[in-house]
Amino acid sequence: MNEPWLDKKSWRDNRILSGARYSHWALLAFALVWNGITLPLFLNAGEFWGRIEQEPGLLLALLFPLVGVGLIVAVVWAFMGWRKFGPAPLVLDPFPGSIGGHVGGWVDTRIPFSAQQRFDVKLACMRSSVSGSGKDRKRSESVHWQTDGVCHTERTGAGTQLFFRFSVPADLPAADLPRTGTYYLWRLSVACELDGPDFARSYDIPVFATGQLSGLQQGTETHAATQDLAMEGLESIAEFRPVPGGIEAFFPALQRPGQGIAAILFGGLFAGIGIGVGYAKDGGVMIPVVFFTVGMLILGYGIWYLAKSLLVGVTGEGVRCRRFLFGYPMTTRQMARADFTHFEIDKTASSSSGKETTVYYQLHAHGRDDVSLPVGERLTSRAEAELLKETFETYLGTE
Repeated sequence: MNEPWLDKKSWRDNRILSGARYSHWALLAFALVWNGITLPLFLNAGEFWGRIEQEPGLLLALLFPLVGVGLIVAVVWAFMGWRKFGPAPLVLDPFPGSIGGHVGGWVDTRIPFSAQQRFDVKLACMRSSVSGSGKDRKRSESVHWQTDGVCHTERTGAGTQLFFRFSVPADLPAADLPRTGTYYLWRLSVACELDGPDFARSYDIPVFATGQLSGLQQGTETHAATQDLAMEGLESIAEFRPVPGGIEAFFPALQRPGQGIAAILFGGLFAGIGIGVGYAKDGGVMIPVVFFTVGMLILGYGIWYLAKSLLVGVTGEGVRCRRFLFGYPMTTRQMARADFTHFEIDKTASSSSGKETTVYYQLHAHGRDDVSLPVGERLTSRAEAELLKETFETYLGTE
């Protein structure tokens, strides 16, 4: 039987460790190099301040030692976290994780048990690819599929044991081995906010198309804490009210504005570069036009994202949605129950901040002749999208 996951030493015994055991050493090495480079500023402080009187712009150089101080603090924090939490190994059940089945398991921690602590867990299928060529080659990752929830927990003699179990669709790619060129990998992340260093671990895990189910009885998707968190998220971006025979959901403007603000800033920067190059001597025409056009398109998308709102009505008779822009109605569309086929969750975009990736979802109602209506937007977790989908299915009578 072909079992490629056994070829990877770190997976072989199903006691998988996170990268935390190396990350604090890597951070220490980077901090030493950075501070070694900026050390001359401290050794020649008198001369440096004398030059600042002549060239005030040199004050920006003070950012480098400030970053160095921040790195030292980060290193101390990372070592404190490692000493406090230890290796926190992951055991999978089933092993390996299963496409078309379950990805489940548990993590043993030294964290004292408390029923009030919430451990967030995230499972992601990542696509790693290389762009550019030669010295400009760069490897980057993007989210292909992601789901999340809250771990079940149990008290142990050493601390707290965290349990999770996700159902994984059968059409997702397996973890690639060997990893060359473009490949897929699976990552499990667990995090909890604590007094002092927060607990945060990320594991590279084997997930293959075995179709196996977990022996763990409780699913993360149906955990009460997962459902409560999803409901809180939905209520933060939408207003729900009952209507005769169904439910109405209003998604107002300016909710979860990060994506729109980023687009406006990025688009404005691009357009500004285009204008600047256009005014420059011998700037040419093509580059300014391209930069300005692309920038304005991105900026326009950002404004549209912030200003749009959506009113959705779902009853036993069908689905109706109205799109607004700056509060003014733009379009009204509807779908009769007889023409409805299914709801579908679509990934629309993702944004990253450090190691944290936020995926944005939309929910669409699909009908005959490829008709599709938006019925949910600005969703930032699959649990939110699934809960909204189940709610609409109940009122539409498709469950």
